[in-house]
Amino acid sequence: MNSERCRILEWDSHFFGRKIARLEGSHLRADELAGIEQWCARERVECLYFLADSRCADTLAEVEAHGFGLKDIRMTYEWKAALGARGIHPEIGERVVVREHRETDIERLVEVARAAHTDSRFFFDRQFDRDKAASLYERWIRKACAEDYVLVGEIDNLPAGYLSCAQSSAVSGSIGLAAVDSRFHGQGIGRAMIETALRWFTDRRIADISVVTQGRNVAAHRFYQSAGFLTRGIECWFHKWFDSAPQLSS
Repeated sequence: MNSERCRILEWDSHFFGRKIARLEGSHLRADELAGIEQWCARERVECLYFLADSRCADTLAEVEAHGFGLKDIRMTYEWKAALGARGIHPEIGERVVVREHRETDIERLVEVARAAHTDSRFFFDRQFDRDKAASLYERWIRKACAEDYVLVGEIDNLPAGYLSCAQSSAVSGSIGLAAVDSRFHGQGIGRAMIETALRWFTDRRIADISVVTQGRNVAAHRFYQSAGFLTRGIECWFHKWFDSAPQLSS
C-alpha cells in the first residue's frame, strides 16, 4: 500500500544517521494509520515526524494510541503593523551594541548556538544524540549568516547573541534563529536585537512578521509578547520511532 502522506527527509536522515520521514498535513484519521505504518516498514523508516493541529482532539487521540511521542509544542507568533504593534523601547545599557554580523563573528556565534537551544525537540527526544542536536544549531547559524540578515548583540565588544531576519515576500518576513549567551542574560541584549530587527523590517515596509518558538520556552514567550507579538498558532510535534529499522552509516 502506498502512502501519499509521507516523504523521506534526506537531509535529516543524512545528518542524524537515521532514516527519517515526515507525515505531511496536520490531521490524521484512524483508517490512514495502517497504510502509513506499512509505507514506513517498506521504506525502512526509523523515525517519523508529524506536526499535528493542537485543536483536533481526534488526531491527538490517534497518534497517542499508535506510539507517537509528543516532543514539542510549536508556538507561532506574529507582529503586524496593522494591529498597532510598535515594538518595545527598552532601557539598554551603554555597554550593549547591536550591529550586522561580520565574518569574524561566526565561530563565536557557533559557540553560542551549540549551547543555547536545548529547549528544542531534538534535545528532548532521547533517541537523538545531544552532540548531534547541538551540531544542528551550529549548521543553522552558519546557514543564516550565509543567507539571511543576522544581527549580533555584543557587550564590551564581545558577541553575546544573535537574531536572524529573512524577508519572505514584499510585505512579510520572519525571525529565524535567536539566542543570547546565558552568561549575559538580563543585560538587555535580546531586547536591543528585537528592537533593531523590527526597525529593519519596517524600513523595508514589511508589516507582517512571524517567529516560532518552543512551547516550553517561557522566557521566549514573555519576550516576544513584550515586543507586541501575538499568538498565531499552536501545533504539536510528534515523533514515532520504529525500533526494527536499521541505523544508517553517517
